[in-house]
Amino acid sequence: MLTETRLAHCSFVVPDLDAAVQFFTNWLGFELLSEEGPIQSEHDDRITRQYAMPDKAVGRAALLQQGGQHLELREWEVYGQGLNPLRESTVPGCSIALRISNFDATLAQLKQIPRMRFLETNQEAGFVYCFTPYGIQLQLLRGDGYSV
Repeated sequence: MLTETRLAHCSFVVPDLDAAVQFFTNWLGFELLSEEGPIQSEHDDRITRQYAMPDKAVGRAALLQQGGQHLELREWEVYGQGLNPLRESTVPGCSIALRISNFDATLAQLKQIPRMRFLETNQEAGFVYCFTPYGIQLQLLRGDGYSV
């Protein structure tokens, strides 16, 4: 079904964003492309729409690149639960972003799969956040190019 799919990036929760960025840039040769945050519900409801985090969460993110491959690192803090109350690399701690050339047809097919859970669909911006029936979060991106 997804013959025209390319991996856009993988996203992982880390316990300390600054330390993780420093590790990947200083030790593994990644380049820091962008940083985002704080993302919090009082200013931005993406916390629940895109990331399935509690509305009292605050997030930060960094996008890194190495050899044309992209890696997104996220740090979450939830009021009353401390920094990264989730285990690293657990839902919604990580996601896989896929770039899809036949976006609308693929989305229509995925909506037919039992137990798929869709969070936000933004046709104008060309992205969808969803969970597979077995719990992995996907970010589906329309067409070519790169954006987060």
